[in-house]
Amino acid sequence: MEEVHVYKDPATAVLNVAALFYRLFATMCGVFLVIGANTQASTWQGTLPPGTVWGPQQNPCLVTGDVIVPSGTTLTILPGTTVLFQEATRMVIRGRLLAEGTPAEPIRFTREADKGYWLGIQFDQTIEDNRVCHASLEYARTDDGMIGLQKSNLLLEYVGFDHCDRRRIRTMDSNLIVRHCQFADMFGPDEPPSTDNLSENIWGSGIPDGGWFIIENNIFGTNKGHNDAIDFDGPAWPKPIPHIRNNVFLGGGDDALDLECDALIEGNLFMNFVKDRYNKATGESNAVSAGAGKHYTMTHNIFINSQHIAQVKDDSFLTFINNTAINISGAAIYLDLSLPGRKPGRGAAIANSIFWQTPLVFAGITDQSDFGVSYSLLAETWHQFGPGNIEADPLFADPNNGDYHLKSQAGRWDPNSQGWVKDDVTSPCIDAGDPMSPIGYEPFPNGGRINMGAYGGTTEASKSYFGEPVCETIVAGDINGDCIVNFKDFALMACHWLEDNNP
Repeated sequence: MEEVHVYKDPATAVLNVAALFYRLFATMCGVFLVIGANTQASTWQGTLPPGTVWGPQQNPCLVTGDVIVPSGTTLTILPGTTVLFQEATRMVIRGRLLAEGTPAEPIRFTREADKGYWLGIQFDQTIEDNRVCHASLEYARTDDGMIGLQKSNLLLEYVGFDHCDRRRIRTMDSNLIVRHCQFADMFGPDEPPSTDNLSENIWGSGIPDGGWFIIENNIFGTNKGHNDAIDFDGPAWPKPIPHIRNNVFLGGGDDALDLECDALIEGNLFMNFVKDRYNKATGESNAVSAGAGKHYTMTHNIFINSQHIAQVKDDSFLTFINNTAINISGAAIYLDLSLPGRKPGRGAAIANSIFWQTPLVFAGITDQSDFGVSYSLLAETWHQFGPGNIEADPLFADPNNGDYHLKSQAGRWDPNSQGWVKDDVTSPCIDAGDPMSPIGYEPFPNGGRINMGAYGGTTEASKSYFGEPVCETIVAGDINGDCIVNFKDFALMACHWLEDNNP
């Protein structure tokens, strides 16, 4: 006869006498953990009791019916655990989930058989410290998301998402951090998209007062058709707004970011966003679709081989500072393309940016637009919109291999060697940004003036060159780093005297 055990410590068997008690307890709670005579595999369904722990000693943990983690209960899943779900089953968290693997022993959530799909991990009104780290999720398919949140709190860190053509994450009025995660390509190379506007990596709306929505240091694979990488809307400053930073977006047939909320978009790499043959919608393909009359701040981003950078629509405004764009085939930033159902954006403020191999930089600008571009590298056609603009070769370090640091005879950061190298030429974009912009973290010598482009104002900004060997000694009062203390330094200090750059 089969024995039934419940473990508080998964490494220790419970005595036969205690097993009888726990059989009764588990039956009352609707929980069933079955241990076979010659295997440690475990079977689960129903409402879990407090202190439940799943570990590799029970591998695989098979979910045969919906598993509920009730309020006040924590489910702990240990490193190296494999959780298998039978078709159409799911896990609902109303208490707390701690699923923390390690790089050497990740946790795996997947389906039991070679066909069918499970229905994801759903967080339902739980503001506990929920965490899923060093884990993989695959073969969960539901409009609720492989991971779904409703008025909940969750950290996802080092999590891989694969084998799902529906929403990978769905979040409603929740606190969410997604960090160092990898989202596999939504469809295979020869596979057409299976949905219209439902095959998205992150979809949702709303952030609680005092909460957060942070998407950082992730890799988003390619997508097809009328499907965005991230689709989010709702909040406006001074309420919490999305922070989307330091991610890589590898491409798609629609938008990387379809947003209807104030947002900070910083330090990302966007590439290969071009409307494809599967996308039958009336709109275009953009790195960012910015709507709903909100304010979008984009800084230190790189855009490569795409149709458009930003669609600024429906009375929205774009602040676009220290970005780099290369090979944009359509209007890089447009306020209006006479697209059905869309009103023009209110305007844009653009500075310290580089638009290279981008013939049509702007479109849809009228006398009513609140628009300006200054201290940027772009075709002379657009210089009329502000001071300090130039047209020149930016002298990127190695554009054929994706290195868009600026060449400098004083030194530029080399990501391959992780050190500084000197070139035989210096980019005209060095020390060419707005004189009133803070230089941020630019290394010395920095000329006392920010560089153009995505690395301007950062620790990887190329160094200033003054026509002679770099000054090795930092002299008090030498603000621009030319080894001399003179009126140039005084002028820089005077320009920024009593300036407050706190956010």
